[in-house]
Amino acid sequence: MACRRVLSLWFPLLAAERALRLERGLTDRPLAIVRRAGNLQTLCSLSRAAQAEGLHRGQGLQDARAMCPGLLTRAEDPRAQAAFLTTVRRWAGKFSPWVADEGSAGLMLDLTGCAHLFGGEEALAAQVEQECAVQGLTVQLGLADTAGAAWALARFAGAQGATVRSGDAIDQEARATRSRAVKRRNWERGGPAPAKL
Repeated sequence: MACRRVLSLWFPLLAAERALRLERGLTDRPLAIVRRAGNLQTLCSLSRAAQAEGLHRGQGLQDARAMCPGLLTRAEDPRAQAAFLTTVRRWAGKFSPWVADEGSAGLMLDLTGCAHLFGGEEALAAQVEQECAVQGLTVQLGLADTAGAAWALARFAGAQGATVRSGDAIDQEARATRSRAVKRRNWERGGPAPAKL
């Protein structure tokens, strides 16, 4: 039986890129999507130009405007973003029949038995990245045997330069996991302890 494989797609700039698709002339200007919670206004999504100005998600709007006076803002529209993610989910259905939303800016695809149709996992991942780039979407990918591992790789492993990370390689795991990798873990509960190496 084939091992289960899950691909996580995370679109870290989804709301801002949706706004940029609607207003084509804004691509070179710093743009932020603003979330209002009571009297507090914070940045919840940024364009690449806004990130280049040193702005970050969660930052207060007033602080952001002090750092970047030319900042354009748009109000967050969760319904429109959910509808846009639904459109992206339909597109992702070409890679796997099992696609699910993962939060407000991510998708999970069960690739078990599908990747060979696209030339393997690496070729499929490259096609996903290329098609997202053509559509003006920033995507980070994580590929692993479990949904949790794929989710974590997509969101946290991308900072090291690789856009596609597989949970298979021991060098991609946490230092604590590597240090325990030499120990045997094949004993059953209540059984004898493993032999020391």
